[in-house]
Amino acid sequence: MGDEQAQLRRFYETEARENRRRSPKGLRVDLRDGYIDRLVSEGCRTLLDFGAGPGLDVRTFAGAGFDCVGLDLAIGNAVLGTREGLSIVPGSIVAPPFKDASFDAGWSMSTLMHLADDAAVDAVTAMARVLRNGAPLMVGLWGSEAGRHVIETDAHGNPRPFHHRSPDRNRQILAAAGSIEHAQVLDLDRDGWQYQVFRVRVGHNLVPGTRSNTPGVRA
Repeated sequence: MGDEQAQLRRFYETEARENRRRSPKGLRVDLRDGYIDRLVSEGCRTLLDFGAGPGLDVRTFAGAGFDCVGLDLAIGNAVLGTREGLSIVPGSIVAPPFKDASFDAGWSMSTLMHLADDAAVDAVTAMARVLRNGAPLMVGLWGSEAGRHVIETDAHGNPRPFHHRSPDRNRQILAAAGSIEHAQVLDLDRDGWQYQVFRVRVGHNLVPGTRSNTPGVRA
């Protein structure tokens, strides 16, 4: 585990121990509800939540009738989710512990921006691997046009890195998983921070070690 992943794990283990995660609201709920409608229309039955925390979104997806599994770096979040009867597996999105093409759809909110570019490409490629060919993958993440590295700390001094990227750079990275069907950028009143949302159609047509069709992204 790299230094930044170790930092993230410590941050989120502390958060889980103190049970500080709050239920999503506003934009996140709207995105999730709209995605549920899409999944129903496409006949999807299984879904993997990459970076699920204690399973707050997993609970909603499961309640909507999907066989939903969450993946999270913090063991403490897996414990919290399990106590609620949810399926949360501890592990990294860079190396998800699932067989190829195991899920009909993917969901990842506010996770990829914690990874530097190379690690993010590895994560996106790994995420696509465990989704079936043609699966929808919904990704939301914080970023900025300027691009910057931000370190936040919790009350205990645990650092949490944010790798802000422009929408174009995130498009390039997500192209490692397939084609971008939809992109939305929300400029929020938070010192230039944006919330960037992408819907990817997974395509398993990239050969490991080659390059994608998008410059700057390795497959």
